Amino acid sequence: MIRALDIFPITIYQTKIDQNEFLKQELIPKITEVLPDLKIPKGWATDNLKTSFDGEPEGKEVLDQYDGLLKSLYDREIEKFFDREASWDYGDDIWYNYYQDGSYQELHDHISHPMAIHHFSCIHYLSYEKGVHTPAEFRDPVGQLRQHSLVLDSEYVSDYYTPNWVEEGTLIMFPCYLEHRVIPQRVLDIPRITLSFNLEVTSYDSSR
Repeated sequence: MIRALDIFPITIYQTKIDQNEFLKQELIPKITEVLPDLKIPKGWATDNLKTSFDGEPEGKEVLDQYDGLLKSLYDREIEKFFDREASWDYGDDIWYNYYQDGSYQELHDHISHPMAIHHFSCIHYLSYEKGVHTPAEFRDPVGQLRQHSLVLDSEYVSDYYTPNWVEEGTLIMFPCYLEHRVIPQRVLDIPRITLSFNLEVTSYDSSR
């Protein structure tokens, strides 16, 4: 008997925020007002992405007002991802990315400096038009190693995985080491806005 086994899988977790429409109505007008005050973080290659990654402008904080609500909504969904009892902390502030026409984000991961531990990263697609916008694409972490071997045609996969199941309200969680990028976006009447954050798992019951 011949068998082909897929080993060492990388897991991406997916759910949907059921109050997404409410969050859109609350957040998008406030985020739009702050756009002129946002700057591209130092060291980023992208040239026209608007982001609060380095912090929101002083006196014009948007997410601070909704921090408790957002985390309560996220906690309720993230809890479903874990197969055992777990707890976690939000490693950094939640930040938003506002994509204008042609905005992109270069390939990157969310591994932080040695004193900050990130186990998982999350993206919430707050405003997203399927068929116009595209989701974050994930890079195969062993893609370069595959080039030094032979991959059968029947087993070939692209160096990038694009989750075609993403829609507005989707929340995904993935290992922080997994590199990802956002290709240049088309933006029509609906802006592409995501909320992102990192998680440090502080306990995981592995005794069972």
